[in-house]
Amino acid sequence: MDKEKLVEKNRNRSVPLFECDYNLFDHHLEFYTALGFEIIYYQKAPYRFASVIKEGIGEFGFYGNKNFKENGNRGGCYIYVPNIQEVFADLKSNLKAYYGKIPSKGIPRISRINKTAEDWRVNITDPGENTIIIGETFGDSTTLMEAEDERVRELESKFEKAYAAAYRLAYSKEDFLAARNTLEVAFHKFTAGLNSDMLFKAKVLQAEVFASLGQKKQAKGAIREANEIQLTENEKVQLYSFYERLREINEDINTN
Repeated sequence: MDKEKLVEKNRNRSVPLFECDYNLFDHHLEFYTALGFEIIYYQKAPYRFASVIKEGIGEFGFYGNKNFKENGNRGGCYIYVPNIQEVFADLKSNLKAYYGKIPSKGIPRISRINKTAEDWRVNITDPGENTIIIGETFGDSTTLMEAEDERVRELESKFEKAYAAAYRLAYSKEDFLAARNTLEVAFHKFTAGLNSDMLFKAKVLQAEVFASLGQKKQAKGAIREANEIQLTENEKVQLYSFYERLREINEDINTN
């Protein structure tokens, strides 16, 4: 190894190590190569271990656990990037080229770009159920989350509080079942006097949650109900990003 490569190898960096199923080790690596990672180390004995790397994201290591199904550990990490839109477009293009579609639900999967109180982020769940979060932050996460918690506490509308909780469950934690249940209670109990724009945003979120759970019929119903909500032209302009998300959800349902 030449001096320049050795310097790069020894620069200050972290390499997350994840467990995966020993018997599905190569299938696990296949998903990362589909994302566009390059395998830079691979061994089958005396134990299964491999490393993958992708410019702009970093390096991950994997080792096979023969008892993964019984007592395997699921891990995760957060990767900071300055260009989340470009990174996501690249990952999505690679997956589309490899699989012929974007795996957006089930295991493995990749989310859309989601906006949280802290960042723009993409969640990747690999075949071993490890979670890779790739995000472009808005600033100090502790400060931002404290401000968001304070904003939610000050909300007077029980519906808006439920929407905020469901939004966080879906996009920050990917707990779609809890998000679905939270929204169902909100729609059942707290819609009296609700503004149309808030109702529209909640229906878009509900459609995405249903789609993420593979409940196509319910997702289509939520999309239809969202499109039936009467909004002013000014509200439609302000909710442009939500209309775009609704369009993406509808395309995903009809193509996957």
